[in-house]
Amino acid sequence: MKEKEILYFEDVSEGMEIPSVKRGPIDRRQLIDYASASGDYNKIHYDEAFAKKAGLKGCIAHGMLTMSLVGTFITNWAIGGSLKYFKVKFVGMTNENDIITVKGSVVNKFKKENENLIEINVSSETHDGIKTIVGSAIISLPSKND
Repeated sequence: MKEKEILYFEDVSEGMEIPSVKRGPIDRRQLIDYASASGDYNKIHYDEAFAKKAGLKGCIAHGMLTMSLVGTFITNWAIGGSLKYFKVKFVGMTNENDIITVKGSVVNKFKKENENLIEINVSSETHDGIKTIVGSAIISLPSKND
């Protein structure tokens, strides 16, 4: 397995697209494991009959589970960097069996207080095109000149 290379500030440009990543399908075991890890045992996440009775088409993923997929996308891309800021807005539901595509792009590249910073926009959507998260992050990257 090839070791991932460090992402340097000099290798990033504004407007650059981050290679998208697919995750999933989200399965019941993952929903139950996340419920156990987070302490969020709301039945809409693991009891299909309950979720349907609540008006959903089936079990839905925890919002924070989907957010963690987006966060992992960022940190897996920005190897060697440090995540300084991360925020998301939940705009749709991720259902059990959905395959999630996470995307991103660089919107700003700047230096502040001797740090090499980039700002990225990120989003996730289901395999049927429903956007579930929109967000942004600021990452400090090393320089090849350091």
